[in-house]
Amino acid sequence: MTAVRRLLIAYMAVAAMPLGAQTRPTTTQTTTPAPSATPRATAPVSAETDQDLDSPRALRLSLKEAIVGTISSNLGINVQRLDYAQAGQNLRGSYGVYDFFSTARLLQGSSEDPTISQFQSSGGKSTIFDVGVSQLLPTGASYTLAFNNSRATTIGGGTTVSPAYRSSLSLDFNQPLLRDFGADITSRGITIARNTLGINEQQFRLVLMQQTDAATQAYLNLVYARENVDVVKQTLFLARDQARITQIRIDVGASAPLDILQPRVQISTTEESLITSVAVVRGAEDQLRALMHLPPSEWDRPIIPTDNIRYTPVSLDMQEAVQRAYQQRPELHQQDLTTATRRLQYVYARNQVLPRVDFAINYNPAGLAGRSLVLDPVTGRANSTGPGDAINQVFGGDFTSWTVGFNFAMPIRNIGAKAEAKRAELDWRANQTIEEQLKETVALEVRGNVRTVDTFLKQIAATKAAREAAEQNVEAERKRYENGMVTNFEVLQIQEQLADARVRELLALVGYNKALSTYYLSTGDLLDYFNIKVEAPPQDDPRIFSSFDRYNWLQYSNRLDLEGKPHDIEPQ
Repeated sequence: MTAVRRLLIAYMAVAAMPLGAQTRPTTTQTTTPAPSATPRATAPVSAETDQDLDSPRALRLSLKEAIVGTISSNLGINVQRLDYAQAGQNLRGSYGVYDFFSTARLLQGSSEDPTISQFQSSGGKSTIFDVGVSQLLPTGASYTLAFNNSRATTIGGGTTVSPAYRSSLSLDFNQPLLRDFGADITSRGITIARNTLGINEQQFRLVLMQQTDAATQAYLNLVYARENVDVVKQTLFLARDQARITQIRIDVGASAPLDILQPRVQISTTEESLITSVAVVRGAEDQLRALMHLPPSEWDRPIIPTDNIRYTPVSLDMQEAVQRAYQQRPELHQQDLTTATRRLQYVYARNQVLPRVDFAINYNPAGLAGRSLVLDPVTGRANSTGPGDAINQVFGGDFTSWTVGFNFAMPIRNIGAKAEAKRAELDWRANQTIEEQLKETVALEVRGNVRTVDTFLKQIAATKAAREAAEQNVEAERKRYENGMVTNFEVLQIQEQLADARVRELLALVGYNKALSTYYLSTGDLLDYFNIKVEAPPQDDPRIFSSFDRYNWLQYSNRLDLEGKPHDIEPQ
C-alpha cells in the first residue's frame, strides 16, 4: 500500500468519525465542521455534440448515402448534365447539312402591252408551277432536281400555240474533285460536334468523380471532427481527474495548495479546445450540407455519420496505376478528342489550299403542248393537246439538252488559305504537345498519390503503437505521482502526449481513407471503387451516310502524310 493511499484512508476515516457532543449543565462545547469532501470519482465529460445522438431530427448518413445524395442533387452536376444534353442537340443539328432542301413556286400573272408591230404580243396570261429539291452529299457533291410547268396564253405577236403548256425537268450535278472533296471534309461539322459531345460526356464523368471525392472528403472530415471531440473529451476527463487527485493530496497535506494551479490551467486550455472542436463539427456539417444541396429547412439537422473509419490495407503497383490512369482519366480522353478536332480542322485547311476543280453535269428534257392557232390543212381543224402530253414528252426524252464539263477556279497567290493551313497545323501540333504534357502531369499525380497512400498506411501502424505506449505511460506516470515521485507538470505533459498520440492515430486513419479516394480519383476509378454506376443521358446520333466512312478513297485525310514532319506551307 502506497503512502498516498494510506493518507487517503486516514483522511476518510477521520471524516467519517462521529462528532460527539458533550453536554454539561453550564457549558456547551461547539465543534468546527469538517471541510467538504472531494468527490471520489470524476464525472464524465459531455459536449454539445452529445445531444445530437438523441435528437429526433438527426440525419444519419452512411458514406454511400452522402455520395449518392451529392450526385443526385448537386447543382454543379445538374449544370453539367444540361451542358451534355445541349451538346447532344448540337450533334443532331449538325446533320442538317444533309437535309433535303425543297422549293415550290406557284405564280399567276397577266400583262397588257402597247405594240408598234404585228409581230409584237399585246398581252397574255400565265400560270407557273415549279417544284424542286436539292441536297449535299458526303463526297462534297451537290445536286438540284427541278420540275417546271407553265401555262401561257399569248395575244398576237405571231403566236401559233395558245394556250401553251410547257414542262421541263432539270437535273444539275456538281462534284468537287480537289477543293471540298472528301467525306471527312463534308462531314467535318458532324465529326466536330460528335467530338464535342464526347468531351462533354467525359466532363460529366469528371464532375461526378470530383463531386464523389468532395463528398468523401467532407464526410471523412465530419467523422474526424466528431472523433476528435471524443479525444478532447478524454483529455479533459484526464485533466479533471488529475485535479481531483491533486486536491485530495492537498486536503491530506501531501501536496502544496499551489499544486492545483497547473491542473486548472490544463482544464481551462482543454475546455477551450473542446469548444473549438465542436465548432469544427458544425463547420464540417455545413460543408456536407452544401455538397448535398439540402433544403434550408434541413440545415438545422445534425448529421451523424454511421460509417466508422475503415482500415483496409491495399497493395498498389505504381506502374500499373499510371497505365490505368492513361486509360481511364477523363481529362486525357477530353484532350484526345480535342486533338482529333484540331487535326480535322488542319485537314480541312489543307484541303482549302487546293484549286477548285469541279465536274459538272446538266440534263434538261422538255415538252410542249397546247392549242394550235394554225388549222390543219387536211382536217381543217386546230390541233389541241393538254399538259399531260407535255409531261409525257419530258419523261419520254423527246426534247433533251445536256452539258458536261469542268469548272476551274483558284486565287493567284492564295495567301489566305496557305496562312490558315499553317496556323491550323501549328494548333494541332500544340495540342499534341499538350496531350503529352498532360500525360506527364497525370503520371506525377498518380505516383505521388501512391506514395501518399503507402505513407499513411505506415503511419497507421506507427501511430497505433505510439498511442498504446502513451496510454501505458500515462498509467505509469500517475502511479509514480501517487507515490510522490513526479510532479503535476510531468503528469500533465504525459497526458498531453497521449492526447497528441490519439489525434495522430485518428489523423492517420482518416488521412489514409482520404488518400485512397484521391488515388482512385487520379486513376479514374473512383466511381468503380464505390460501386457507383451513373450513365450519361442517351443522345440521338442519326448516323446519316455513315457507310461512306468505310471507303478510304473517299477520305481526303488519307492523301496526307499526317504522321511525318510539319509541312512547309508558307504564304507566298
